[in-house]
Amino acid sequence: MFDGDTQMYEYLFIASTFWVGPFWFGMLFYPDDERTSKWVNTHWIFLGPLACWFFVLFLNPTSMLDMFVDLTPSGMLAGMQELLSSPEGTVLAWSHLVAGDIMITRWIWTQSIKYEINRNKMRASVFFGVMLMPVGLLLHVFNMRNVKLLHE
Repeated sequence: MFDGDTQMYEYLFIASTFWVGPFWFGMLFYPDDERTSKWVNTHWIFLGPLACWFFVLFLNPTSMLDMFVDLTPSGMLAGMQELLSSPEGTVLAWSHLVAGDIMITRWIWTQSIKYEINRNKMRASVFFGVMLMPVGLLLHVFNMRNVKLLHE
């Protein structure tokens, strides 16, 4: 059975994930819709994951400081391992990743609209932008390379 703290971290984990869902779905399925542009081009897109991150840090202000008790590389790695193996550390890391992924995905979407990337290629980049951000970014770089070659 889960205790109250663990359950709270589960809710924060899910909240940071689901927050970006509507923005991501808009970019993926309705890339040219005016509502997508209106929603995605606001700071609301980052609010959920950032709020989760700051809330966890507020509840555990020393959690990240514990990582720097021993400033040797092995000490910092051990501190990070300990933090990431805890519920609060997992939520901190996950909300950080989610915020970064949606930020890169928004950039991919914006560039794809601006340079009129083929919508199926754009959708692949946007899909992977949140699911596996390095893959989405790599796909987008290839798409942009092809666009720039066509305009030269």
